[in-house]
Amino acid sequence: MHTALKVLRDFNLFQIIVHFQFGLPKELVEICCLAESIEIIPNYTDSSRTPTAYLSNIPPRFSNTSYIKQCNQVPNTNLFLKDHFKEPTLPLHLSIVENNGNHVELWIKNKPEWLSTAPLKLAAICGHLGIVQRLINASKNVWTPEAMDLAAMNGYLDIVIWLHNLENGPGCTIKAMDGAATYGHLQVVEFLNENRSEGCTFTALKMGASNGYSKVVEYLLTHLPKQHIDEGFTFFGYYGILTHQAVEEKDYIGVIQSLQSHSLSVSDIHENIIYAAVKENPLEYISRYNIYGITKKIFDEVIESGDQVAIRCAVEAIFQENDKPISLIHDEVVLDPWTPIDTEFALRSPWAQSSWKHSRAMDIAAALGNMEAIQLLHQTGIQCCSVAAISMASLIGRIDIVEWLYSNRNEGWSDTAMTFAATNGHLDMVKWLHGVAGLNCTEDGLASAAINGDIAMVSYLISIPMSDKAINVMDARRWLLSGLNKYLCPSNNRFRFLGLRSSPVDQAASNGHIEIVNLLHNFDATTNAMDEAVSNGHFDMVKYLHTSRKEGCTTHAIMNAVLVNRLDILKYLVENNCCHGVIKYEKVCLEATGCDNIEMLKFCMDQLQNDLQQSSKQCMMLKAATRGLLNNVKWLHESKGFGWTLLIRDNAEKRGRKRIVHYFDIIDKPEANALSEWDILQTNE
Repeated sequence: MHTALKVLRDFNLFQIIVHFQFGLPKELVEICCLAESIEIIPNYTDSSRTPTAYLSNIPPRFSNTSYIKQCNQVPNTNLFLKDHFKEPTLPLHLSIVENNGNHVELWIKNKPEWLSTAPLKLAAICGHLGIVQRLINASKNVWTPEAMDLAAMNGYLDIVIWLHNLENGPGCTIKAMDGAATYGHLQVVEFLNENRSEGCTFTALKMGASNGYSKVVEYLLTHLPKQHIDEGFTFFGYYGILTHQAVEEKDYIGVIQSLQSHSLSVSDIHENIIYAAVKENPLEYISRYNIYGITKKIFDEVIESGDQVAIRCAVEAIFQENDKPISLIHDEVVLDPWTPIDTEFALRSPWAQSSWKHSRAMDIAAALGNMEAIQLLHQTGIQCCSVAAISMASLIGRIDIVEWLYSNRNEGWSDTAMTFAATNGHLDMVKWLHGVAGLNCTEDGLASAAINGDIAMVSYLISIPMSDKAINVMDARRWLLSGLNKYLCPSNNRFRFLGLRSSPVDQAASNGHIEIVNLLHNFDATTNAMDEAVSNGHFDMVKYLHTSRKEGCTTHAIMNAVLVNRLDILKYLVENNCCHGVIKYEKVCLEATGCDNIEMLKFCMDQLQNDLQQSSKQCMMLKAATRGLLNNVKWLHESKGFGWTLLIRDNAEKRGRKRIVHYFDIIDKPEANALSEWDILQTNE
């Protein structure tokens, strides 16, 4: 009898029995369990074009599907879900994503109330014809013209044809052809144009051209001759989905050729198409389709291509456009400085720095290590170099280019060269800059070397004099406006352009480099050193800073220890009085309540000197409940006597915290609410 009672009183077993009392098949129960493990994270934003939530912790069987794999983050809009916190229909949508027709058939039978337009749209965008057919035949509640739109813009011609042939079917909208053209699906565009009457808008031609789909552009101009490109139009995507399936092959040269062959005016060919064509094939563009002349921005693209033949061809074109004999380029005589004339196209460009007077072509060549281009540009006399050239060459460690610029150009150099060389670990370059150009150590260079853990660089930099200059905010702004900033962040992400006179000790400490902090023992530091060491979980660094230096930390370190769930670090900070300032343990306890570490919560509560106000207690219970932390909720109630309110229960239920809701239902009655709307907003952040 005792064993039977124990089984009957098992809440988890009871919950399962009740939840599946209508006989949900076992394979669907598994999907429900997997759906429960997915976390839905609200995205609070004022923009109507951004998702309301993102999904994380998606099981591999779903996250590895082709549709979900194309997203770095998975917004709820991509799965046609709307709720911020929980989604009852998520299991059905997961079955659709993995193209499990049998499961979808079972969902239709067992959960007919889940059938809406959302599942059909998801099946269409995933390209699952069989599931589209099942859903269409199951209920007219799922019918929507958006299904064909989504299938069309993702290139699923089989779904488009099937939906088209469906008698009195849901049809489509003009977005079908617009979207198919936007993402390069020529066969879909052809089918829609030849078999349906919705047609398209100017978006089809504009986006097809902008995305480099020359065959689509040619088809539209041939069969829909009244097409035009509206430059006042801004494209925001379709149905809030940013990851539609697009044709990979691009042909911007072909787009230009097609637009020209159909006599579109030059103004109809957007400059972005020109720049894309130059990137795609600079030599062919210059030799065959140079419709705007070689503008400063086009020339920059040619320099970036690194194609030496194209670069020389572009220089010759510039000479011709400015009535200068091409023979001058071949005379090996350096011409006097001059500035090319801006074309009408360049003058009407909305982009900043479009004029030739802002040219930095030689700086770009230096950033890319293209000595041949640098020497050619020098010979032409075109004014396109600044002090940034030496800085950019220093960034990539090209001593040969720096030496050549130093000997042949008169723009000079700046301390930025030293910062860049030090940042990227080019010790020989740093030594040359100091020994030959007379540049000294910069604070930014030392700080960057310190955070990178480059002990050899740090050792050398502190052995030479320190520059009394620093890159200020305006200098940094000029770098951004020059367009050279894209070369400052190589793929290994070592570069940190600080510009804030940051302490090298602080930077080294933040990354846990104890040996470098020790090497910099004579340098000043701030409380940021320990604060950031805590944030990044470097316990040994925290202990070293406490025993070897005097800066200590701020209350941010206490909060950071809780945020990164490091009870060991928190105890050390508190027990050794590392913190300067008054620690507001009430706030710390609130943060700890949302941490899945009951020992952390207990420790923080033990530090309280005064009783908490009722509103504070309810804030803590609210945070634990909405995060789904049942152990924290139980401990707060059973050990500390915290109560609950209907508002707290409602918030937990809204987020699908079933175990929390059940716990509230079986304990004491709710107490009166003491929370304001502001308290709720702050607690749920």
